[in-house]
Amino acid sequence: MARATIKDIALAANVSPMTVSNVINGRRAKASDETVERIMAAVKALGYRPNMSARSLVSNASRMVGVIIPFTENQNQLLLDNPFYAEMISGIESALRANGYYMMLTGVGEGGAQLDTLSHWNMDALIVLGVYREALYERLRELALPTLLIDSYIDDPRFYRLGVNDEAAAYRATRYLIDNGHSGVALVTGVIRTDGVIERRVDGYKRALREAGIGFDPARILSGSVTFDWGAEAAERLVALPHTTAAFCTADLIAAGLLAGLHRLGRRIPEDYSVMGFDNLSISRMVYPALTTMDQSILGKGQLAGRLISAILNKADAPRDSVVDVAIVERDSVSRRETR
Repeated sequence: MARATIKDIALAANVSPMTVSNVINGRRAKASDETVERIMAAVKALGYRPNMSARSLVSNASRMVGVIIPFTENQNQLLLDNPFYAEMISGIESALRANGYYMMLTGVGEGGAQLDTLSHWNMDALIVLGVYREALYERLRELALPTLLIDSYIDDPRFYRLGVNDEAAAYRATRYLIDNGHSGVALVTGVIRTDGVIERRVDGYKRALREAGIGFDPARILSGSVTFDWGAEAAERLVALPHTTAAFCTADLIAAGLLAGLHRLGRRIPEDYSVMGFDNLSISRMVYPALTTMDQSILGKGQLAGRLISAILNKADAPRDSVVDVAIVERDSVSRRETR
């Protein structure tokens, strides 16, 4: 059977080939809902599949968006081993697909060799998570593609940015623990890198302590990696800290490990230790007790990223900097500690 073409779809839906092209490429503003439904029904009935190679040659656009996850802590980690990335990528892909774009996902180590593959695939744009001013940043500048940076503090007019106010969010989380009577609050986190997300969250933690008149103790910053295993390991270090009754974890994955580690040590949560996370991943509802955390709507953040890069590619207005709101989600892992 011959492959269905746009002309076949147009004939079946009783519209022009141009209208079909606009609809299947995400440009639906001039088509009525009824027309879109007819076209999509014809697409399904005829089994139409776009010829990406031909489309790229004709339009000089592949409608492919490269999504890059730099391996900043463990060069050998599995790409979606961290559920943060899984939720983010799900949001990005669904929004790109809704706007007529396709996603190519890759992890990039320090060498950045995988970027050569992306350039050969003729990407229209890039979305990059958590990049620093290092070799990868320089390679991105050389590619000169429309690029959206997620959770990056690189201030470069060539790039768009999307993130949260990490300093303010960490301040709110730490202040929440302090307002619940905890003067001994530890910070359990991943690697602290200059001008990065974690550094900003450390700043917010310190500000909350300072405003509450609580002295900063460097021993209460437990820095490792953004993994469950590190959180579990940090439990032993936490219980060894005198006068410490609460922990703010800069990622839910760390917090889940910390809860497990504290359980193994016979500590009760929240009676002995209160634990707060950051992200509001699905695992925050699965652990015991359910985790109080800072919600940054990761799935929605990914969807916003997909919509932003689609708008940029369609020459629509898009803000250079976009900031996602955060909110505290109260569950069962934090309790009020009565002051004596």
